[in-house]
Amino acid sequence: MFVLLCGGAIGAAGADQGRLEVRVKDHREAIGDFSRLTLKLGKIAISPKPGLAFWKVGWRELPLTLQAIDLTNYTGKVSATVFKGMINAGAFDAIELKLDGIEGILKKNQRRAQVKSTLTPIKLSFSVEPKGATVIVLDLVVLDMSDHPPRGYELAIKGYELYMNGKLVDRIPPG
Repeated sequence: MFVLLCGGAIGAAGADQGRLEVRVKDHREAIGDFSRLTLKLGKIAISPKPGLAFWKVGWRELPLTLQAIDLTNYTGKVSATVFKGMINAGAFDAIELKLDGIEGILKKNQRRAQVKSTLTPIKLSFSVEPKGATVIVLDLVVLDMSDHPPRGYELAIKGYELYMNGKLVDRIPPG
C-alpha cells in the first residue's frame, strides 16, 4: 500500500486510480562504445494538466523503483522500469527524468568517459484512467559529439512510446 505523497498524486489503491509505469531504454547510437554506462537516477516527475485551479498545479514526484541502471543492458525492445505504481487518475502534460550522475566505461580502453546529461522535461500529453494501465517508455540516446570540440559524449531523450491499456497510442519519432 502506498502512502499519500505529492499532493495526492499517489495514494492507497482506489476506484479512481490507475496504474502508471515509466520505463527507460537506449536508442543505440553510441551506446556500443561503452562496456558500462551507469545512470544514477535522481527523480522522475509528472506535470498534471492545469485545470480551473491552475495556480495549484506543479510537478508531482514519483518514487523511483531503481536507484541506478546500466543503460548498456537496455537497448532495442528491452527497457528498465524506473517507476510502477497506482496513482490518482487524471490528465498530464509533461514528464521529467533527472539524473544524479552518469558513470561510463569505454570498451576500447576500459577508461572512464565523461557523459553530459542534456535531459530536459518533455511535453507529453497522457492520461491515467481509473483502473487503466498507462506505460511510458523514454527512449534515451548517447551521442558522440567529440567531432564538435569541446563536446564529448552526451545523453539526451530521443523520443518516447506511450501505451494505454496495452495498446501503442503515440510514438516519437514515429516508427
